[in-house]
Amino acid sequence: MRQDEKKEERMLITQAKNGNVSAFETLVKKYQNSIYYLCRRMTGSHQSADDVSQETFIKAYFAINSFKDGMNFFTWIRKIAVNNSLNFIKVSKREEPLGDSAEKIAGNSSMGQELPHEMLQRNQTEQKFQKALKALPPEQKIVFILRVYENLSYKEIAQLLEISEGTVMSRLSRAREKLKSMMAEYL
Repeated sequence: MRQDEKKEERMLITQAKNGNVSAFETLVKKYQNSIYYLCRRMTGSHQSADDVSQETFIKAYFAINSFKDGMNFFTWIRKIAVNNSLNFIKVSKREEPLGDSAEKIAGNSSMGQELPHEMLQRNQTEQKFQKALKALPPEQKIVFILRVYENLSYKEIAQLLEISEGTVMSRLSRAREKLKSMMAEYL
């Protein structure tokens, strides 16, 4: 983030702390896609991700005064999203998302060069991977998602989840082994 963007964000945060709703809305617009996709990867469905990401911003709005100046706002809001996603996973039964498979097939524009059987095979592999990812225990799933999809370092994950780096590495290793085992026939 450039210096002028940081300054603008700090100004928006200060305004939001003073009750300016439109300043908070600007922050929401800036980060809503990133938070939604994190929640989507965690929950496995559009509807759940939509609910969890909305809840994340609502909690952030009511907790904005606890945001410490100098902190990174995205890191702060991402932590709220991770906690909300983990809570959602713990209390909800694992549901099979409706319409998500068709969305993936229809929404992927990189398939133009593929033959139909290649496209079908890739879609089946992707569905199998998403099912395997969803089957991971929440503590392994979140570490895997933060490392692979969010590209966070072990140290950043450890700080975000308030666990040791060694725990991050072991959970990631277990997640990879389980995924490899579940995907063996496709690899």
